[in-house]
Amino acid sequence: MVLGALGCVVVGFVIPANGYTDNLPPWLFCFNDSEADLLSLERSLGPANDAIVPVGAPVSFSGSSGAPVTFAVASSPALLPIPDIDSGAGSAQAGPESSMSHGYTFSSSKATAAPGTIYWDASFSNAGLTGCEGLTPATYTTAVRTLTVLAPPPTETAAAVKQKQEEAAAKQQAEEAAAKKKLEEATAGSVSLAGDNIKVQSSGEAQVKLACTGTVTCGGELTLSAKIASKASGKGKRQPARTVRIGTASFSIVGDATKTVKVNLDAVGRGLLIADHGRLNASLTVMKSEPGVGHPIQTQTEKVQLVQQKAHGKAKK
Repeated sequence: MVLGALGCVVVGFVIPANGYTDNLPPWLFCFNDSEADLLSLERSLGPANDAIVPVGAPVSFSGSSGAPVTFAVASSPALLPIPDIDSGAGSAQAGPESSMSHGYTFSSSKATAAPGTIYWDASFSNAGLTGCEGLTPATYTTAVRTLTVLAPPPTETAAAVKQKQEEAAAKQQAEEAAAKKKLEEATAGSVSLAGDNIKVQSSGEAQVKLACTGTVTCGGELTLSAKIASKASGKGKRQPARTVRIGTASFSIVGDATKTVKVNLDAVGRGLLIADHGRLNASLTVMKSEPGVGHPIQTQTEKVQLVQQKAHGKAKK
């Protein structure tokens, strides 16, 4: 009841019906000025609530008031009356001569000395306000605000940096080597067999069609081989078939071209072809040599069939 009556009285004094304020008590003038100044300070405080600052960087607390402002920084709201981190009076900043309030700033490096959440507020004594002269002073304090101090990202050790540099260099070397090899393969050319049926003329000449891909000449050697079934031994056991060479020939093909290479079958090869009625299953080994050096750099073996041609050119059926 007392508070309600007092509230009514205060409202009556703050907003008198006749518009005159000469008869208001001094304490009410002081109260109104103090509350208005606190509201102005709350609105002008900086940094913003929940702001984020880097660890170790000085931070400036600021606010506008008609009376000098003191700032307090603590590790918890309960310690703000006796701040354990930092505190001090703000320095007045020059402002418009017509303004009744001044800006006050307080810079602190202690506030950001360690990462974490800190708490701060600002306060002033109303003794310096015009409406409070001659009255017992009172202290007004803003609501508690927070500030987050962030630690910088962890720095890499010298060993970690060196390891990364070595890994990057190794990766670059591997990429360069792969690119160089790919280029060499593209320019050196590769040999492939164009078709697995090889025609054999009546003279015993096998015609092997090869393709060379790349920009330089492909050279090397062809080898035809076939299997010969072994005869049964005296005990009736048959020995495994053995592979024999039946013809060889060297070749040289310009880049990006196809060429028929002639391989002359030896007597064994011609005999096997006749024995198999003009169709002999064989193997063709293509050995590609390094240009100008002769060292083998590519070897591949393909299954082929030698097909005997009749004298007039038709394949034997």
